[in-house]
Amino acid sequence: MVPTPRRARAARQLTARQLTGRARTGLLAALLLASPVLIGVIYAGLASVGLAGVGARGLTGLPWLRVFADPGTWAGVGWTLWVAAASTTLATAGAMALAVAFRGSGRLDGAARLLALLPLPIPHLVAGVGAVLILGQSGILARLAYQAGLVAVPAEMPALVSDPWGVGLILALTWKEIPFLSLVAFSILATRGTLLEEAARTLGAGPLATIRHVTLPVLWRGMLPAVVAVFTFVAGSWEVAVLLAPSDPLALPLQVMERHTDPALSRRGEAYVLVLVALALAALAVAVHERLRSRWEVLER
Repeated sequence: MVPTPRRARAARQLTARQLTGRARTGLLAALLLASPVLIGVIYAGLASVGLAGVGARGLTGLPWLRVFADPGTWAGVGWTLWVAAASTTLATAGAMALAVAFRGSGRLDGAARLLALLPLPIPHLVAGVGAVLILGQSGILARLAYQAGLVAVPAEMPALVSDPWGVGLILALTWKEIPFLSLVAFSILATRGTLLEEAARTLGAGPLATIRHVTLPVLWRGMLPAVVAVFTFVAGSWEVAVLLAPSDPLALPLQVMERHTDPALSRRGEAYVLVLVALALAALAVAVHERLRSRWEVLER
């Protein structure tokens, strides 16, 4: 039976109403999920100008002026971004290497994937304590170097804890984030990589060309949301930083804690300013991801 124009129009209107209803439901669900963050941002914004929180004394822009005029703020922001970028890059490279090396279906590959994921449930605070015990100048690594005759005394071991470059912090964060990114990478290759690799080999691509032109691009595009999540988490995490980061420059999360716990309540507003700065950095990372994703979608069409 051929539908009449009236029936076809009614069907289109019904479909449009269904799509609109689904869009409204999705928007409502997104607002519910985002509501704690939105409430926190509003509260932080009010507290940063003296209109909310402990020590609020009326509208003022002094917290913003003090934070932005302090050179230590920008030194800490730059140092935090360096540590977050370095640890995220190393963790991403390690996860991709593990996923490529152990993407097979054999027992050895399965055991290797399991071992790579074992540190996943370990809390970051525990990882930080472990890094202090291993990397400190009186730690396990320094004692092994002393036993091997590499240093005259353990204290001669190069400082890896509270060092200006954050080497110990970067190593600890890299070790802690590799399992999470590996889990994402393993899942991507298990669901999307195998068929594409087989298609590339069928078309005559060699093993190295397949990895370079198929496996790694698939991994990178699939892992990018997780990479952005790791970067933002590392930049805002204080558990490991409080144990391994130096006091000069002071990492951004530690600057927030320092001002929030300062006995002078007038500095409490500065903590909220720094929280908003950290949020802006996270939003910038998400915006970069969305920009890259939109460009990839255009190229794939």
